[in-house]
Amino acid sequence: DAFAALRRVAELLHAPVTTSWAGRGVLPETSPLAVPMPHVELNHKVRNDSDAVLIIGSRVGETDWWGKPPYWRNPSEQKTIQIDIDSRMIGLNKPVDLAILADARRTLELLGDELERRQGEIRLDGRRARVAGYAKTMQDDRNRWNKALADMATPMNPAHIGAVCQEVFPEDTVLVADGGNATIWAMFYHQVKVPNTVLSTFKFGMLGAGMAQAVGAAIARRKPVCCIIGDGAMGFHPQEIETAVRNNAQVVYIVLCDKQWGMVKMNQQFMLRPFKTMLFKHLGPEETIKADLGEIEFDKLGQSMGAYGARVSDPKQLKPVLQQALASGKCAVIHVDVDPVKHMWAPGLLHFKKMHEEPKS
Repeated sequence: DAFAALRRVAELLHAPVTTSWAGRGVLPETSPLAVPMPHVELNHKVRNDSDAVLIIGSRVGETDWWGKPPYWRNPSEQKTIQIDIDSRMIGLNKPVDLAILADARRTLELLGDELERRQGEIRLDGRRARVAGYAKTMQDDRNRWNKALADMATPMNPAHIGAVCQEVFPEDTVLVADGGNATIWAMFYHQVKVPNTVLSTFKFGMLGAGMAQAVGAAIARRKPVCCIIGDGAMGFHPQEIETAVRNNAQVVYIVLCDKQWGMVKMNQQFMLRPFKTMLFKHLGPEETIKADLGEIEFDKLGQSMGAYGARVSDPKQLKPVLQQALASGKCAVIHVDVDPVKHMWAPGLLHFKKMHEEPKS
């Protein structure tokens, strides 16, 4: 619960704030100082621009590129201060110049007090100019991504799902993201405005975990929860629909159905037919190995367990369908047919492939 203290320190220093994927929302992403993780290249730039970094409660793991060059500045050129209550996390992946074994909130509160006393000594003009430049980059990124929202083809471009959920659900709704490409599409088109409202197994990549995470969040908060999930991930633990129904947990499961193991298929395509893949964007089922799935009517599967169910493939119908699901007051399963080729080419795809290749330095 260090959110207010973090915001105060960031504003006093006019320092940009980057997070891990799981840390999204510790500073509302509407803040001019927030550099959300979907802006992957900008995150690399911010971490290389900085001559000093303050790492708070993070082990700087694989989804943070281990704190290593070329994604972060060379340790010899960058002072690193790390605050953590667990001594095993300090300096685990990135060398530390100053280690602080302490509670994050209390340390930030004391740091904020000291910064307020020294306000006259802090020069902010250069930082303001740099942060303004970051803001322009983020707006350019967003304008480029939003072009996908003009695509009204059926089955739908998966970009619509995160964007429409942002419109339909209250901003303090917990978003659970589960699956491979489904999670990426959800993250790129959802802005986090409230702390502790994103749940996902970002650093493990386990499929199906979101089914139960969503139930837990709905029971804990007694509010509707939005779960954006891939059809492959949903197939691991569909019985959690019955758990939600039995416990009156209002989870709206939005199942992105492309009938394929998207990330697996993409890897196979690049390994087996790289030039054809780049030229045509996809291969036929006979050119990949067991990467395609059969039809599962997830809306009817949900109805069989007592949930509200609906199916949609036209982006113009997505918003009213989600509104009806919320109005039902019960667990809901929305089967969303997405274009399998567009779904496979998720935004930032190459960055995510690189993320799991540990830098040599």
